[in-house]
Amino acid sequence: MKKILLILIVLIVVAFMLFSQQVDQHAVTVMNVEVAVRVLDGNQFVDDLTMDDFELYEDGVLQKLEAMYLVKKTSIAREEARTKFYPSLTRHYYLLFQITDYNPKLEEAVDHFINKIIQPGDTLDIWTPVQKYSLSSKALQSLTKEQIASEMKKIIRKDTQVGASYYRELMRDLKMLVRAISSATGAEGPTMTDMESDSTSSMFGLEFLLPRYRETMSKMEGLRLFDQRNLIGFANALKEQQGENFVFYFYQREYRPEISPSLLNKMQSVYQDDSNIMGQLQTAFDFYHRSISFDAEKIRQAFADSSILFNFIFMDKTPENISGVHMREQSEDIFKAFSEAAKATGGDVDTSQNPGIGFKNTLNRSDYYYLLYYSPKNYVKDGTFKKIEVKVKNKDYKLAHRTGYFAY
Repeated sequence: MKKILLILIVLIVVAFMLFSQQVDQHAVTVMNVEVAVRVLDGNQFVDDLTMDDFELYEDGVLQKLEAMYLVKKTSIAREEARTKFYPSLTRHYYLLFQITDYNPKLEEAVDHFINKIIQPGDTLDIWTPVQKYSLSSKALQSLTKEQIASEMKKIIRKDTQVGASYYRELMRDLKMLVRAISSATGAEGPTMTDMESDSTSSMFGLEFLLPRYRETMSKMEGLRLFDQRNLIGFANALKEQQGENFVFYFYQREYRPEISPSLLNKMQSVYQDDSNIMGQLQTAFDFYHRSISFDAEKIRQAFADSSILFNFIFMDKTPENISGVHMREQSEDIFKAFSEAAKATGGDVDTSQNPGIGFKNTLNRSDYYYLLYYSPKNYVKDGTFKKIEVKVKNKDYKLAHRTGYFAY
């Protein structure tokens, strides 16, 4: 009897422990969520809304707003609060440059940013193709704006020239090789400039040129790879930082020199019985069909969860017109991923050829916004991504905000 009683007690204790673990894993707690919202009527920010004008949904369920703050730059212009919050309005700016050719219009962007936007108390980090630079709030107070702008322009210009030198070297090699392949196939040969750049290539046949072309393509593709974990880690790191985080990613449209489709067809016809040449051509074709090696949805969710405002400035440019060379656009995967990431945070995507204008527009739109606070109904730390949707009652305004967060 005592043994049976002891067993029952043990079973009750174990059951209680298991039940406690389940409750802890799915504990319902109170959680306050902050959502920055930009409301536009055309291109004009709407600054006369009240808390009652907004509707906020989480996973399709209407939520009760606890507070609304209208923020203009670094101050609260107006507030309504059932529950008092104390938002941190310190601004942290991050400028990321992935460019291969320096565009003088960037100097206009820098001047506007330093003279019109950044203020004492803000911080600035810059990533160039070479390294990272940090400008502290103390430096902003001790240096003149002219000094800061001048040094910043020098850094971007110098690092672009240095950091992209290997990329430009590979571009020159690819152009030369494509022209040499055209010549070896009986099509139009290389120009005098190309011949002077590497006259050796024109002395060899396709058995030499095609492997070298494939090797150069492989090197260039390697320069474009980025680590998804580092990207998500960057977003997670900013999530832990107090204040408002504004990220501006400058990416320059890329074109890759390729063998023209007409020449490829001719080569396949002429060398159809040459297994070596056909094998080299097939290997080169593999680089024409790039498989996207990152999870765009994970990137979107990580950026939205971080509460950063991510802006994608796509620096468009016209491809070179080179006889015998097909300049193929190769930015479609990067453009799609980062455009979606920007939208997921409520940020902007600019695709003009003038990065100065694009940067000004995105900066100006980031100065004014509403901060909405709510406590999700029946909040559960289940690790899933909660979708957020904000509406303005009875108005057809354009709204930009982050699309959700992870319930951790």
